[in-house]
Amino acid sequence: MPMIGSKRELEMLLERVEGFTDPKLRLEQYRLPAPVAAEILWYIGLRHKDLEGRVVADLGCGTGMLTAGAALMGADYAVGLDIDRKALASARRAMERLGVGHFVDLINCSVEELPVSADVAVQNPPFGVRKRGADRVFLRAGLEAAAVVYSVHKADEGVRRFIGAFVKGEGGKVDEVLPLSIKLPPTYHFHKKRVHEFAVDLYRIVRVY
Repeated sequence: MPMIGSKRELEMLLERVEGFTDPKLRLEQYRLPAPVAAEILWYIGLRHKDLEGRVVADLGCGTGMLTAGAALMGADYAVGLDIDRKALASARRAMERLGVGHFVDLINCSVEELPVSADVAVQNPPFGVRKRGADRVFLRAGLEAAAVVYSVHKADEGVRRFIGAFVKGEGGKVDEVLPLSIKLPPTYHFHKKRVHEFAVDLYRIVRVY
């Protein structure tokens, strides 16, 4: 059963998830803001009933924001996977702090070497700005791991067309798109504004049998 009763309560709990101590630009790492994470998880869990009682894999979990949220929202089991050991150490602390450690495993691996299968995959992958094709690797891995994938990408009509065509080629289809806005404190040296704001889309992608 879910451990929380409202989106606001979920948001407040997720504020306790640490940010990156050493964010890596090549991996396009940033801490997903707790209000946005709560919006995403509430949408997945309440609109589509894709969290409670499910096995959930968080691909590129970073410091564990979506992994912890899935467990708080009633996932039977959540597994977070990331290539960054420091990020996973932060995620491990977050799971213990939030009391969900017994529902969660954390695995150090690259998304190309995914060792799990799940009911649902969630991911906030690199947009492919620093490493061309990084987003494709995550989309492919998500569809290999689970029948339903929730994936965050840059909001752009060209991106929407690309993702629609790409997932079709991988045996999936875009079922729904939820527009969102992310506001970040300065994370990298080129973030000159006090708040860096950008639009994203959350895709619900389903595997077509």
